[in-house]
Amino acid sequence: MWTKKAFIIAAFFTMVACANDNGANEDAQREIDRKNTQPIHYETNQEKKERLHVRDQTIGEKGGYPQTHQDKANDANNKNGYTDVFTNEEAQMIAETLQNKREIVQAQVASTDDRIIVGVILQAHAKQKDSVQQIKKEVKKLVPNTDKQIIVYTDDIHWDRMKNLDARLKAKNNGDKIEKYINEFINNNN
Repeated sequence: MWTKKAFIIAAFFTMVACANDNGANEDAQREIDRKNTQPIHYETNQEKKERLHVRDQTIGEKGGYPQTHQDKANDANNKNGYTDVFTNEEAQMIAETLQNKREIVQAQVASTDDRIIVGVILQAHAKQKDSVQQIKKEVKKLVPNTDKQIIVYTDDIHWDRMKNLDARLKAKNNGDKIEKYINEFINNNN
């Protein structure tokens, strides 16, 4: 009987020792597996560049777009030294003076032998009513000894106001036209 008890106790200690040894082996194996494996990331090349903060070079960093070789493209080929034949000292002086006016946003002037042509963009709040006449007067002050025709073009704001004014003037006369039409209709039927 004693041998049976000794055998059971020996078997119990063997199992406990084996169980502890297996636990240590399992922990060691897990540590080895963790060191030998790496996580798998599924990402596109663009996602990888974003993650690593890598960006492609811009066109400017690459040296820009290739330019065609154009010799003397902007050289003045007329006697006054300007690239535009209608731009001269007179036109530049008028344009600079007009651009300094508060109600004018942009001014462009061309001068020929018989005309001064002025194109302006006016402020939205500028008084449109007299602006064309004021610009003509200003140009005449700047170039007093000239008999050139002065033509002033304005932007859409002035054009719309003048078109509306013209429409109102035509509508104002509609009553007289209708009365005349009715009178003619009645007289023709008699």
